[in-house]
Amino acid sequence: MEDTVVPLFFNSYLYLPKDPHIQNGYMEILPSLYSNAETDSYLSISTLAVAFFSVAAWTGSEHLLRTSERYFTRALPKIRDALQRNEDGELDSILTAILLLSTYEEFVAIKHWELPLKAHLRGAIALINSRREKSLPSSPSSTIYNAVESQIVRHIVQYLFARLQLTIEQIKTTRGLDNPMVPAPKLWPLSPSQSDFPSSPRLLFQSTASQLVNLRHSWEKMMTQPDPTAHATTILNKAAAIDNNLVSWSHRVPQHWVPVAASLIPQSVRNAGIYRNRCDCYSDMWIAATWNNYRDCRILVQNIKLSCLHIQSSHDPDGQSTQAVNATIHKLADDICASVPFFLGNQMESVRMRPGLVDYPFAETRPVTLTHKQAAPLMGAWFLFAALRNLQNLDLGLPVEQQKWVQGQVNRVLAIYFQRPEMLLKG
Repeated sequence: MEDTVVPLFFNSYLYLPKDPHIQNGYMEILPSLYSNAETDSYLSISTLAVAFFSVAAWTGSEHLLRTSERYFTRALPKIRDALQRNEDGELDSILTAILLLSTYEEFVAIKHWELPLKAHLRGAIALINSRREKSLPSSPSSTIYNAVESQIVRHIVQYLFARLQLTIEQIKTTRGLDNPMVPAPKLWPLSPSQSDFPSSPRLLFQSTASQLVNLRHSWEKMMTQPDPTAHATTILNKAAAIDNNLVSWSHRVPQHWVPVAASLIPQSVRNAGIYRNRCDCYSDMWIAATWNNYRDCRILVQNIKLSCLHIQSSHDPDGQSTQAVNATIHKLADDICASVPFFLGNQMESVRMRPGLVDYPFAETRPVTLTHKQAAPLMGAWFLFAALRNLQNLDLGLPVEQQKWVQGQVNRVLAIYFQRPEMLLKG
């Protein structure tokens, strides 16, 4: 069974044609590490846990799901043993295995529609803090550090979306938030300077988004002060600067990265879910996911700006700044909703590895590619879940109609991956 599931996982995610600017992070080096790993090693077992879970979600097989859980349980003591051996030469392999288990945590969180606890991401950060100075620079290490950095940024976005819902008093006492914050590594950012990378829109975005880490520290420190008004102006200016950098990124992407309005939307796609007759098409899912990450980050920054404006009302005496920020939030939320049909098409349930069963919208300059037909039914909902959850987790002032629509798409994701048709009835 392992000889079938692992190639299926690799072929359905890693080896599909993608935009040249897209990189798969640590997954890029996983096949070579896996092929060189011993059969019962921590890296091999961790890979099997993620591969079996992925294929279980694609096929609806409870047997594969239980097998994945067993591999996850077996991987934990093996990684502990490797850490106790304290062999620095294993750092890349250990970090890759930890990242795999962190991915498994995210899968389980999706299944239960919860925020992932990120226990293994914390472990990766602790390992980097303790051993990074001993490790020799290498191409795999740079790729892995970049993957850890990317996960940290994603976690901070999820964390702050939940955190911003709390009152100042709750933030001071940490009440009302069960998902603890992952600390930033001692050395930040982890990845080398951007000049060392090729001109990649995705890496440039991550470099810009990594500024949220320091903004989060400054904002939380302000919110715990007896008099936060003394710091509001500084935080507001920092947030505005980061927002300007994000907007600048959106103007620097290649033309084929820019979303295009669909010219044909099948009726079945409309029936499955389209908001206000809007649907944007992209060159591939990885590009669309990067855009939604951009929108998440900008929505988050807008809300930090709002909290500062509320604290320091003298900055907005006529309320125009607040109105402008709210308008930006709603525009970004609409753009996320407009990406949903591109990811999901008319899919309402798992296609169980049968390609060609899902219809998608398209534009004249954005045709539905064979890769999209093959990959989107398996991974489209995975790419969407964080953006949809973030639209739910924060009181963005979205119209009630939009809130209900987003809830319906959340239920649709659960039905697609975990065969829960009763969720569609609630949507």
